[in-house]
Amino acid sequence: MEQKISDRSLLDLKQDVSLAELTSLKVGGTAKYLVEIQDIQQLPEACSWATQQGLPTLFLGEGSNFLFPDYGFSGLLIRNRITGKEASGDEVNLAGGENLERSIRWLNQLQLSGMERMYGIPGTIAGALVGNAGAYGQEIGDLVIDVSTWINNRIEVLSVSELSFHYRWSAFKEDPSRFILSCRLRLRKSSKNLQKISNEILSKRALKYPKGLKCPGSFFKNILLDNVCEEAVERIPDNFIMFGKIPAGKLLEKVGANGARRGNAQFANYHGNLIINRGKASSEDMLQLAREYAQRVWEHFRIQLETEVVIVDNQARGGMTR
Repeated sequence: MEQKISDRSLLDLKQDVSLAELTSLKVGGTAKYLVEIQDIQQLPEACSWATQQGLPTLFLGEGSNFLFPDYGFSGLLIRNRITGKEASGDEVNLAGGENLERSIRWLNQLQLSGMERMYGIPGTIAGALVGNAGAYGQEIGDLVIDVSTWINNRIEVLSVSELSFHYRWSAFKEDPSRFILSCRLRLRKSSKNLQKISNEILSKRALKYPKGLKCPGSFFKNILLDNVCEEAVERIPDNFIMFGKIPAGKLLEKVGANGARRGNAQFANYHGNLIINRGKASSEDMLQLAREYAQRVWEHFRIQLETEVVIVDNQARGGMTR
């Protein structure tokens, strides 16, 4: 998947784009500008144009894991639509704009194991890399050989040792100015029916995320037990601790989050870590509800919750979301 940079004028800028239409939460005002990047040749011009206009930029995937403000985004959204995939033995190359679920289905057909339990996680490959997406014991960071990125008008390839993958974290969160072009992954050959495993996982996820649900997935990160102070550990019931983590949903449920509502934003009745848009919820509805119950968790357990959802503002300078 050779990629070259060109100075040709290739931009198709859109103005005054509804952010709600670009997100799974269906919340947010208007983006001043949007450009969809289908080829790396478009990137230099897009970033140069934004700089000349003095506009903040944000790299966007499929909009599945973040919350835009009600007042909108006054900069340029650069949406990753670069696609392509190749396989050679147990090694694959996936473009950043490829859909994660479709990519897993393709890997399953090739009998390559390592991501089949992540089936159903929304978003792009690039977004999965940024947040080190994972489920049921699998994380994409465990498979990475290297990632090809675009920064400062050039391509740079980062090895896995440079990417600092750990729970829901990567170096891309510290340096959001990198646009993810593609990644190389190493998987394992398998004789199992991988798609059957994926379908079983999807059935489990459907109970939590019914079709059409206006929800970004888990709003807060689960908490690594190793990061919790002794005082807080003493406050946690033993049955809350699972595989070295404390589920945020358990803590939120304990402080009464399930079913709690502010305007049209509501915690799911059946899960303490899902905030759902019940109609035309505002960003402020979402944030007030999240802050209130995060504060209750702090007061009760002395644990500070961190959002898994990306909260966007107009200070963005690059960055990739799912």
